[in-house]
Amino acid sequence: MLIRSQDKETLINFNNSIVVNIMVDIGGVTKMFCSYSCDDYVIGHYSSKEKAMKVLDMIQEAYVNGHIDYQIPADSEVGE
Repeated sequence: MLIRSQDKETLINFNNSIVVNIMVDIGGVTKMFCSYSCDDYVIGHYSSKEKAMKVLDMIQEAYVNGHIDYQIPADSEVGE
C-alpha cells in the first residue's frame, strides 16, 4: 500500500519493513511518522493524540480492506 503524506510531498511504499508511529512533542504537537531502517518521515501533524490514533485506525482499516493507496488527512478532516 502506498501512503502519501499530509503535505503531499512524500509517497511511502508501506510494506512489512515500515512502522507508523505517533509522537507528542514537548510543545503538545502530535506528529505521525513512518520509520524505515534509520530514516523517519513525518506524514502528518494533528492537534491531539486522539486524532492521530483515529488516523492510524483509518490506515489499518484501509490496509485490511485491500486499498492500494491512502492519503493522510488534514487535521480538520479528522473528527474528535
